[in-house]
Order: sequence, then structure tokens, then C-alpha cells
Amino acid sequence: MKSKNLLLALSVLAAASAFAQAPAPLGVVTNVEGVVTATQGATGVTVTPGTAIQNGMRFVTTSRATVTLRLNSGCTVTVPPGHGVTVLSSMTCQQLVASVQPVAPVSPQTAFGPGPGLIDGVIALGGAAVAVGGIRAATENDQNLSGQ
Repeated sequence: MKSKNLLLALSVLAAASAFAQAPAPLGVVTNVEGVVTATQGATGVTVTPGTAIQNGMRFVTTSRATVTLRLNSGCTVTVPPGHGVTVLSSMTCQQLVASVQPVAPVSPQTAFGPGPGLIDGVIALGGAAVAVGGIRAATENDQNLSGQ
């Protein structure tokens, strides 16, 4: 019985210690329209109003979503559709607003290899090289046959 109580006390102490070491949030999400995600390291979450903003958190909106971030400093930033921003504690409000940038959509071509434009260009270049080689060979054959 004493060992269970000791184990419980140690668990509570460890949890309290971990909570005390958690950094204070930089602010809070005040408005979300559509689907917005936030990532920090390898962890990702769907954002809702009230989501705490932590240092290093990246917010990304879908093509039809917006999110409003309110920092403890009083700075308010709205991230428009198709944009992203990474919140750092070292940023001023102006720097944070300036760092809101469009997010490039990932197409199947860019996700899995070169796009069709590049492939078509390589094919056309190869075809041109074959054509030039064929014309050159035919010209050389004509010169040989005519005795030139």
C-alpha cells in the first residue's frame, strides 16, 4: 500500500514538474474560418479558437481558410487563405506580419518528380538531336554518292 502511495506521489510530482517547465504561450488563436493546421516540430494539430500559440509554431491555412492570432504583446495577425506563418518569440509585430507568406500548393508532379513541362522539354530536345543527327548523316551520304 505504501509503495502505491509513493508511486502516486512521484507521478503527481513529475507531472507538476513537467507542467512548471512548459513555456508560457505567446498568445492565443482568436478566430478560425475553415481548416487551419499548426505544427511544432513533428507534432501537428487542427487549430480552433483558443489554441495556445507556442514559440516556433507554424500556422498554415487552406485555400478557403483564415486564422487570427493574438499575441500577448497586443499584436494581432490574420493569416489569409493559402498562407502560412511561423511565430517566434524574438519577432516584432512588424516582422511577424511581414513573415506571412503564400504557401505553394503541392501538385502530383512536384511531389513525385518533375512536371510535364520539363519532361516535354527533354523529349523535344532529344527529338531535335536525333533530327540533326539524321540530317547530318543524310548530307554526308549525299556527298559520298556525288563524289564530293
